[in-house]
Amino acid sequence: MDDLCERIKDYLLPVSICGEQKTFNSCLLTTTSASQVYLNNNDVCILNPKGYIIFDFGKEIQGGIRLLTARGSSKVRVRFGESLGEACSGLGEKNSTNSHSTRDFAYFIPELADMELGQTGFRFVRIDNIGNGDLRFIAVNAVYQHLKVLPKGNFVSNDKRINEIYDTAKRTLFLCMQNRVWDGIKRDRLVWIGDFHPELKGILYLYGNHPFIKSALEESMIHCEKDGWMCNIPSYSSWWLVSLCDYFLYSNDWDFFSSQLNNAFGIVSALNKSVDENGNVDYINTNSADPLFIAWETKGANNIELAHKGLILFALKKLSSVLTGRNEFNPEISELINKLGKNKDYYGNNKQVASVYSLGYPIDDNARKCLLSGGAERFNTFMSSYIADAIYRAGDPRKALFDMKEFYGGMLDCGATSFWESFNPAWLKSNTRIDQMPEKGKKYIHCSYGTNCYRGYRLSLCHGWSCGPVQFLSDKALGVKFLNAGGSKIKIEPDLMGLESAEGVIPTIYGDIEISNKMTKTGIKTVYKLPKDITVLK
Repeated sequence: MDDLCERIKDYLLPVSICGEQKTFNSCLLTTTSASQVYLNNNDVCILNPKGYIIFDFGKEIQGGIRLLTARGSSKVRVRFGESLGEACSGLGEKNSTNSHSTRDFAYFIPELADMELGQTGFRFVRIDNIGNGDLRFIAVNAVYQHLKVLPKGNFVSNDKRINEIYDTAKRTLFLCMQNRVWDGIKRDRLVWIGDFHPELKGILYLYGNHPFIKSALEESMIHCEKDGWMCNIPSYSSWWLVSLCDYFLYSNDWDFFSSQLNNAFGIVSALNKSVDENGNVDYINTNSADPLFIAWETKGANNIELAHKGLILFALKKLSSVLTGRNEFNPEISELINKLGKNKDYYGNNKQVASVYSLGYPIDDNARKCLLSGGAERFNTFMSSYIADAIYRAGDPRKALFDMKEFYGGMLDCGATSFWESFNPAWLKSNTRIDQMPEKGKKYIHCSYGTNCYRGYRLSLCHGWSCGPVQFLSDKALGVKFLNAGGSKIKIEPDLMGLESAEGVIPTIYGDIEISNKMTKTGIKTVYKLPKDITVLK
C-alpha cells in the first residue's frame, strides 16, 4: 500500500515566458537546470522592483514552485493560474479566489534562498517584485507532485483525437490522486463521494485495486451526516452504494464489502422510507436546500425525480445482485424495488436526467428521443460516461463516440491539458484559449462561463470527475466484461463504434489483460493475452 500511495517530486523548467517587465536575462530561466545555490552566482535573471515575469510550464501541474536566488532580496507576489488570464487576475476579479488552495499571495524572498512555495493546481505562474530590492533568480522550477506508481491500464486506437482525449482524461485523474482521490487540484481538494463513481471506474481501469478506493468509501461513511445522507445530499448515498458494489465486483473483497453492509442497509432503510407506495420520492430527514440535487446541469429540471428513481433502482439492483451471489437477503431491497417499478415512464428533454433515469429503467421511446437528440452541447463533464453509455444503449454507438469526441475535443482546442469541472462546446464561439491573454471583443473562456458555485476563474480546469472517457473507451472498444466478482470469468465483446482498431491493457486482481481489436471485412478480429487464472467464455 505504501508504494502505491507514495508521492514524489519532479522539478520542471518553464516551457516559455508569456510576459515580462523590468527583467534582464529572463531566457536563462527556460534553459538552466541549476539545483543548488552558491555564493558566486553570476549567471542570473534580474527582476527589478515593480517588474514581473509570467511562466508557462506547458501543462497542468499539481504542486508549487521552487525559487533559487543569488545575492539580493525583496518581497514578491506569486499568482498561480490554470489559465494565463487567471495567473494575471486579482482576488475577486471574475470570481478569482483562494478557495481550497492559496494561489495568490505575497512572500519575502531572502538572498541565497532555495524555497518551495505553493500547493495548488496550475500551469502558469506570475511573479511580481513588490519590494524595493532587485531579485536575482538562479532558477525557477515547477514542483510537480504526483504518485510514484504509474498507470497499468492503457488504450490506443487508430484515431489520434480519441487517443489524445483518453490520455488527457487519464492524466486528469492521475493529477487528482493525491492524499486521496480529490475532485480537483485547485479547488475541491477533497472526496465528494457523489462525484466519486467516474473516478472509481477510472482508477479500476488504470490502476486496478488501488487503496484510495477503500479509503474514500470508508471515510465518507465515517463522516456521513447523522440523517444517513452523504454530504447532506441524498443522491450521494445512492452513489456510495453503487461505488461499494462496483468495487466489490472488481476486487472480490468480501471482507471489506461485508464490513460495510450495516452502513449499506442503513442507507437502504432511509431510501425505503423516502419512497411511497406509488414510487414517488420525498427524502426524509434532510435539511438540504436542494434534496433532489443530482448535478448542477439538472438543477431545476421538471422531471428531476425520474433521475432519482433511476439512480436508486440502479443502486438497489447492484446491491441485490451482490447479495444474491453470496446467499444474502434484505427484504427492504425487494420492497423498494417493487415500489419503484410502479412509476417508470420517461418524460422531458434533459439528457442528463435521461441518462441517470436509464441506469435503472429500460430506455423507452421518450427517453430514446431525448438521448439521441442534440449533440455534444448537451453533455457535461461529471456525467459524460453515463450520457455516452445511455446513447450507446439507446441504439447509436457511433453517435455516443462522436459526441464524446466533439465534447472533450472542444476543451483540447481551447488549450486544455487536463479536463475541466464544466464545459459546453457553445463556449467556443468568439473565445480566447486558456494559454492566451484575454482579448478585447472576445469572451475569455475561463472567466466568462460556469454555473452555480463554479463561475469565472473559480472554475476548476482539472477535475477528476471528468475522466469518463477512460471508462467508456475501455469498456466499449476493448470489450472486456466481468462475469463474476473479481473477473476470473470474462467475455470479450468489443464494439469499435466506427473506429478501425483499438488495443490496450485492463488490469485485474489476477494480472493484466492485453487485448487488440481490429476491424476486418468479416468483422472484428480480437487477439488477447490473459493471466493464467482468467477464463474467457464464449
